[in-house]
Amino acid sequence: MCGAPANRARPLPYRTPEFQVVQCEACGLAFLDRLPPQHEFEDERAWEVSSVSHAAQRKRDYPILVAVHKLTRWRMHIRKREPRNVLAGYARPGPIVEVGCGGGVNLLPSPEGFVPYGIEISKSLAAAADAAFRPYGGKCVQAPAIEGLAAFPRGFFHGALLIGYIEHEFLPREALAALRGVLADDAAVVVKTPNFASLNRRVMGMRWSGFRFPDHVNYFTPATLSEIARRAGFRTQYGWGDRNPTSDSLWGLLRAA
Repeated sequence: MCGAPANRARPLPYRTPEFQVVQCEACGLAFLDRLPPQHEFEDERAWEVSSVSHAAQRKRDYPILVAVHKLTRWRMHIRKREPRNVLAGYARPGPIVEVGCGGGVNLLPSPEGFVPYGIEISKSLAAAADAAFRPYGGKCVQAPAIEGLAAFPRGFFHGALLIGYIEHEFLPREALAALRGVLADDAAVVVKTPNFASLNRRVMGMRWSGFRFPDHVNYFTPATLSEIARRAGFRTQYGWGDRNPTSDSLWGLLRAA
């Protein structure tokens, strides 16, 4: 995030034989110490593949934890948010984009007057999202985020969703800056990412649900999310419950600075 040299990153006690989480002593951002080639996320490490293997591994490693989670899933619907409706409450009608859109489910059905666009690195998910968005007048670009955003003119979008995306991005500051370039000045961006400041992470350690190696390469707190957004030209707003320390999820609203 800040460009500090690698020797300013100290190791944290979260690791596998291949990967370790480190934290920058200069800016506080936590991230993986190494990354696989990005092109692998188009196919063999694509979300639709890795999510299945990750779920199976967690079931093998933590069977009781997974069973309890399934029995208590009702708690997740106490204050369930539909990202497209949250965005529609802040953005004016027109074209909106989800970066890391998967198959497009977060934008469909689009609120009245909004046209869905997406950027997705997975080839199969991008194809599914493109087929889903075309009837609404939009489309999905299959590409890494920065490359995909470059396909649109400056100021084109009225809003954006970053739902479960920024933790996957190899170049998060640069990607946010690229997104700022294709957003109108009054646009809104709704962000959701694992909350590295969560008390659950401190209690659960490596069993914490936010750890997904190497899919999740960045781990944000409210402070580091605000700082990386500031460096990319945004200001961050948090509402009630957005940065709850007992929640594994961190929500935020970005506006042009």
